[in-house]
Order: sequence, then structure tokens, then C-alpha cells
Amino acid sequence: MKVLHTADWHLGKILEGRSRLAEQREVLGYLTHKMQEKKPDMVVIAGDVFDNSNPSAQAEELFYEMLKAFGRDGECLVVVVGGNHDQPLRLEAVRPLAKEHGILIYGTPKSEILSGRYGKYEITSLGEGAFSFSCGEEKVIVVCAAYPSEKRLNEVLYTNNEEDERIADYTKRMEQWFLKCDQHFEEGAVNLMVSHVYTFGSTPDGSERSVQLGGSYILPANIFPEHADYIALGHVHKPQKVPGTDGRICYSGSILPYHKGEHTAAKSCRMVTMHPGEGPVTEEIYLPNPKPIELWKCESYEEALEKCRENANRSCWVYMQIRTDGVILEDQLKALKQEKEDILEIIPVWKMSEKEYKYTDWKQKNVQELFEVYYKEVRGSEAVPEEITKLLNVLLEEEEDETITVGDDGN
Repeated sequence: MKVLHTADWHLGKILEGRSRLAEQREVLGYLTHKMQEKKPDMVVIAGDVFDNSNPSAQAEELFYEMLKAFGRDGECLVVVVGGNHDQPLRLEAVRPLAKEHGILIYGTPKSEILSGRYGKYEITSLGEGAFSFSCGEEKVIVVCAAYPSEKRLNEVLYTNNEEDERIADYTKRMEQWFLKCDQHFEEGAVNLMVSHVYTFGSTPDGSERSVQLGGSYILPANIFPEHADYIALGHVHKPQKVPGTDGRICYSGSILPYHKGEHTAAKSCRMVTMHPGEGPVTEEIYLPNPKPIELWKCESYEEALEKCRENANRSCWVYMQIRTDGVILEDQLKALKQEKEDILEIIPVWKMSEKEYKYTDWKQKNVQELFEVYYKEVRGSEAVPEEITKLLNVLLEEEEDETITVGDDGN
């Protein structure tokens, strides 16, 4: 069986107030073309389809368009799991229309589908987050472990009368859940898992916004289901194999660079070939970058202006630093942007006798990072205590759940 593994589309993503939708459409169009060439039996999208829980109509339209194209009139199964940026109910709302195109959507860890015909495949539901089907002569079992927030993880592990038995440690609860997931897999079948989590040893690139202060949400690779032949992950935007797993656990990465820290990153997805009892064989499919993010460091205003003129017609997003002895005037800034309209930021770097001013882009830091800086400055501490970290995680989870609830009611 051949599976295309992709994730972290972040449709509707804004970069310094600029839409990336045209770039996303171009990359996904390229991926559709590659699918016609490679002809996978299944596509898995491992979370963060959208960039926020209330995506624009244009972002939703692109998502539905791509689902239909990927499904190839039901010839290819398309499996979508929810990420931390996705609103689960909104993601699953299209289920009745998606079924005939062979599209299965799991918004939460407790999501469950009905058995029946999906596209040209007969699907058997195995309960929460799991299903099986036949691909040629091979039986395939798929476990879909959507993003497990604190609240959703408790819902899938415990009933209301088990309050005293709840495990406080997030990693131990995840291990307990993964043991339940592992029970679905069978010897002699192709066993596939799709999820949206962080793992130890994976290399982030700075654009993942998640609750991970103190490492409390980062999971060791050895707790994942041992009988899964391949585990397709989303969440980390840099394509990579999780260290120590021999390529059994992989991140496909995002489809575009979404942060200036990614300006040198190549993006890809994975084509995975699997057979019962055999290790996965993976092939990276590199994706185009229609409008790269670039960092320009100029030694003077004159150099910056000349560089803008030289690159006026080249498609790229620009973060610019200019070394200067004085203030860059408003008319000078306008002149730069008239020559190169896609400048996102201009930062003056003051020339000093000993060292240059170190600029901190606070807008690119998440809540956890800002709190950590604040705590260290106020308390004079080198680290945030673990109990404070856990409390902040709980508060942020409650805020996320309240936001989703308000969105569901339409208020």
C-alpha cells in the first residue's frame, strides 16, 4: 500500500498581515499533480489543516477543493486528523458530503465514524479513532489520534466516576492512551497511525505555536504504539525522521515556510510504501516555494535601496536590517517599499563602538515564551518552576476550550 503523508497546511496563514493563500494553492496544486503521477492508495493529513479555529471562506474553499482532488473520485482514501489549530466540530461538519469521495475526518481523539462505503472502499469502524479496510489483498488498520489537549485526553481515558484514578503526568496519560491505540493493530496487517504531537529529539523551526513550556507536552518516542508499522505525525514544521526510530515515526513538515526562521528550510511530504510485516519505505517529495522568505542585511541605506531596485520584480518576502548611525526617515522607508513592495519589516541596526543593539522580535514569541522571560526578569530566577509551568498550561488549555465553545455557539 502507498500512503502520501502531509501535514501542517495552515490554510489562511497570515505573514505580517499578508495572505499566503495564493502560495498555498500553488503548492497544493503541485502536490495534486504529483499524486496523479504517484497514485497513492491513501493520503493522510496529520493535523493543522487551518491556521486558526475560525478560517476564512477562501481557506475553507481551498481545503474542500483539495480534498476532492486528492480523492480522485473515491479511488484514493483521504484521512484528516485535527491539530491544535483546528476547530474539531468545524472540521467534521463536512463529513456527510465527504463520505462519497472517500474522505474520513477525525477532529478529536474520541471521534468515531460509521462503517460503510467511502468512495470505492468498504470501511469498518473499529470504535473511537480507528478503522480498517482492504487494499488489494492486504488488510489495513488505521488509528487516527487527533491532537490530545489536556481536556480531550482526559475524555478519551476516563469516565466521570474515575476522578480519583486520573494520572496527573501528561506523558504517562499519553502512554496509557497509546497502549489503547496499539490494541487495534494486528499481525499480518498494514498498521498505520496518524497523530499531531511533539516528540523528544524532533527539531522545531520556530513557527509552531503550542503549549510546551518546560517540555511538559513533549513525548518520548518509546511510548508510541510498538505494533504500528509507520506513524505519520504533524505539529513540527521541519520534515524529519524522529531520532532512534529507524524512520518508523516521521514528520512530513509544513507545506510552506511560515516564519522568518525557516528562510533556508526545504519543504516536502512523504510517500510511504508499506506491506505486512515489512518496514516502511519512504520517499521525500520536495515542494516548490513560490515566494521564499529572505533576510537582507545591508551595510547602509544606499545598499538597501539598490538591493530593492535589483529585486523589484522577484517574488520574495523580505525582512530587512540596515546598519545606520542615525534615524531612517519616513520618506526613506517609503522609498524602499516603493521599489520592493513585499518588504515585511525594516529594522535599523545601530552602529556602536563595542557591540550592536540586539533586537528582539516580541511579536514572534508565543505566550509561554513571553511568560518565561517575564518570570525570570521579575523573580530573578534561571528557570520557571514546574508547578508554575503546569498551572500556565492548564489555564491556556481552559482558554482554548472556552474559545472553541463560544465559536460552536456562534456567539
